[in-house]
Amino acid sequence: MMNRLKTLFIVALAFTALTYATERVYLAPFSTVGIDKDLGITTEKLMHAYIDENGRYVLVNYAEDDSVKVGDYESINKVAIQKNCSKFIMAEFTRLGQSVVTSFKLYNVNNEKPVWSDRLKAANPDDFDPIIERVARNIGSKRLTTDDDDIYTVTEQETIKPRKKGISGYFGLNIIGDLELTPNTNMLAGIGLFALFDAKKIFFGLDFTLTNMGDELNKPTFYDFSLSVYYPFGSSNNTPFVGGGLSYSWHITFDDNDELPYTAEELSTNGLTGFVGGGILLNRASSVAFLLQAKYFIDFFNTPYVEETSSKKYKKTNKHIQGLKFSIGIGF
Repeated sequence: MMNRLKTLFIVALAFTALTYATERVYLAPFSTVGIDKDLGITTEKLMHAYIDENGRYVLVNYAEDDSVKVGDYESINKVAIQKNCSKFIMAEFTRLGQSVVTSFKLYNVNNEKPVWSDRLKAANPDDFDPIIERVARNIGSKRLTTDDDDIYTVTEQETIKPRKKGISGYFGLNIIGDLELTPNTNMLAGIGLFALFDAKKIFFGLDFTLTNMGDELNKPTFYDFSLSVYYPFGSSNNTPFVGGGLSYSWHITFDDNDELPYTAEELSTNGLTGFVGGGILLNRASSVAFLLQAKYFIDFFNTPYVEETSSKKYKKTNKHIQGLKFSIGIGF
């Protein structure tokens, strides 16, 4: 019984190996634009060597008397059939400036849709070897060459740092009106510093604001450090935008009443504040711009308040603050 199982296992392995080994693939002449033709011949030989090394296909090189036109699907398909191949490979090498774009496609005969294709960029001819080695290792599989993470076939092109788009920025001063809706209806005033970075399709904001520098019991002082992101509507000189962000906020309720046991430090708190809103950036194309904004904000923490409960009697309570904030600023 064991001998029969071993025999069946060996036959299955042999059949599998025979199936893969007998799949013949025709390698058409490479199309080369803007590079030396000798490089094209060299890369064809490299392709043959690496595919043979991987052993998944039997590669059939084109012959001088093959009636094929470089890059022509019809003539290549016809010759592949004549040579009893089930598939064929087409490749293109095109120079663009200092780099070369390489393209590889694997076709089934009589099917114009490639079963596998990939494209890589070579910084120089030294990149051809690792590119072709990776193509030979992955062609015909479910994996693309660009996803191959073998450390020994990294190209020089892949080590180049990506270019970053430039952005413009405004730094300036704004005046703030803060309408506290709950727990008390108060109108506070303040000042702030801001930075607004214009990345064309998105704005990034950085703000520091100080609101209400007085000492009234029911009007806390707000210190806010905010990060925000906004979506601009278009690219006009006067651009409206909407968005939101998050602030780290520090609130202090000052107390000058001698009858209270609390100190200013005991009446301070801090936490996160969320906000949404919008505005308009005026004179966007200039080096000096105006920024008009309106926001709705809500604290994710409680702020201590001093409340009068009866004649000359007070107590400390914790309140949740939300409200509206308006500002006008000038940036340079």
